[in-house]
Amino acid sequence: MDKVVEEVEKVKKEWNEACTKTQDHINAIGEYGKSGRSKDEKNSLARLNGIAQDGLALLSSLHFNLDLLAPQLPTQQEVDSARQLLQSWKTLTQKYPLFLSVLRFFIEL
Repeated sequence: MDKVVEEVEKVKKEWNEACTKTQDHINAIGEYGKSGRSKDEKNSLARLNGIAQDGLALLSSLHFNLDLLAPQLPTQQEVDSARQLLQSWKTLTQKYPLFLSVLRFFIEL
């Protein structure tokens, strides 16, 4: 297997893992305050928010890596497929920060 193809597969795997973890952390923020915890536990919310932000930064980094690798793929079909994947990743990651902002707003009320 071509080195670039291997790297692309590695980035895709890392993306899937990071995306799942980030979604879990965002869901945990959404559940904050519902689980009977005191809303005064700002450290817990701040920690969850920080972890979610770290996840978003990792996703952005992986997006950048795939963007660099895509044009180097051996076939045009693979390049086109990688570009479509990049577009779907971009769409998904653009929704996360807004979602986090809305969640934090409602939790702080």
